[in-house]
Amino acid sequence: MELGGHTMIKNKMNTKLKKGIFSAVAVVVLIAAVIAVNIFVTSKNYTVDVTANKIYSLSKQTKKILKGLDKEVTIYVIDKESSVNSSYAQVWKEYKKNSTKVKFVYKDPDLYPNFTKKYTDSSEEVANDSMIIKCGKKYRYVSANDYVSYSYGSDYSYSADSLQLESLTTEAINYVVSDSTPVIYTLSGHSEQSFDTSVTSSFEGDNYSVKTLNLLTEQRVPDDCSILLINGAQKDITKDELKMIKKYMKNGGKMYVFLDAKVENLTNLYSLLKSYNVEPQKGVVVETDASKYTQYPIYLLPTIESSDATSAQYNSNIYILAPSAKGLKDITEKNAKKNSSASDYTVTSLLSTSDGAYSKVNTDSATLNKEKNDISGPFNISVAVSDSTGGRMIVTGCTNMLLQDIDQAVSGANTDFVLNGVNYLAEQKSKISIRAKSLKTENAVVPAFNQKATLIMTVFVIPLVILAIGIGIVIKRRKL
Repeated sequence: MELGGHTMIKNKMNTKLKKGIFSAVAVVVLIAAVIAVNIFVTSKNYTVDVTANKIYSLSKQTKKILKGLDKEVTIYVIDKESSVNSSYAQVWKEYKKNSTKVKFVYKDPDLYPNFTKKYTDSSEEVANDSMIIKCGKKYRYVSANDYVSYSYGSDYSYSADSLQLESLTTEAINYVVSDSTPVIYTLSGHSEQSFDTSVTSSFEGDNYSVKTLNLLTEQRVPDDCSILLINGAQKDITKDELKMIKKYMKNGGKMYVFLDAKVENLTNLYSLLKSYNVEPQKGVVVETDASKYTQYPIYLLPTIESSDATSAQYNSNIYILAPSAKGLKDITEKNAKKNSSASDYTVTSLLSTSDGAYSKVNTDSATLNKEKNDISGPFNISVAVSDSTGGRMIVTGCTNMLLQDIDQAVSGANTDFVLNGVNYLAEQKSKISIRAKSLKTENAVVPAFNQKATLIMTVFVIPLVILAIGIGIVIKRRKL
């Protein structure tokens, strides 16, 4: 018995020893695997961006542009590499990961005090971490002071609003690798609305030069005009101007027209649009579908239609906000009965309303309800027109969509829509505006239908369900 007991003890010890050795080996293998994975991830420079707005990640647009680079781009960062802002460095690291054509060179201002002088205004103080992006002889200076935008809150506090580093860097790369700079001429002399400086900066950031044009003094559309833009003219163009614009368009010109819904008597301008099968309607569009507006029935959230000009936003989870818009109708069939050449122009819807929308003709009316003279929809809010000569035109019935507070309400989607349209007109498909990364929680634009549904669910349905469950439990317990 004693011998048998000793054997049992020995077997148990052997079993424990085997388990101990197995556990030790397993731990060693696990540690080795973790080290191997860590070495692999480090060598491949893998990182995971866990920030809410992906501020350290590059957009698909930027990656596409970087992948398509066929020229060497050097980005000079004015700072010691060890002193660069860590957030900026993380973004720039993504550029290096996505293209072998992009090279970063750090210039310590203490060691190279005169380096920036040939690239910047001598009177300008260059902030640390600023960039000089260069390709061949073409360059662009980007100040670090512009990387972060700030805004005042309702309590007059001053806080960081968005990180614009990616958009500024990619726009500068786009600019320096481009062989030419297309020119956008904005028509003047008809009390046109002026753009916010942010809009002009967006055009310039997408490598467009913006100039004004007065046809009464110039007597012709300049040869270098890539796009003729009319923004909310309050007065009509003259017959002479109409002839000049028609001549420009017949030679393959490109045109972008924004219409002010409150302005009606633009006989010559409207005749031009009608000749392109686009008829502006009187009044302001009112929506009846609660999923197509927010807050007020004239604050439209139009449907983004499928087209070459909207491909970047079609089927995406975003809204375009168009307050106080003018309806547009495609009159191709109507014109074809009068003139066979009407078929030379193809109208494509970019933004549209629901079938139940109507145009409130009397904009001074005390009611938004549909009245006798109001025009039944549906309408287009924006259309693109192409013709057989290569000419292109976009007409948008809303001048308010690029106002800063309206654009910010949809996180810059309105600006993206317009810039994508501009790139479509100029046949610059590879250019897409890169949106700034928000550094704060965005206010969501919610359709009126969703607002009502949420209110009903939270105030009525959910409390009633909870009350019913409670009553059921009480009745069941009383029966026990």
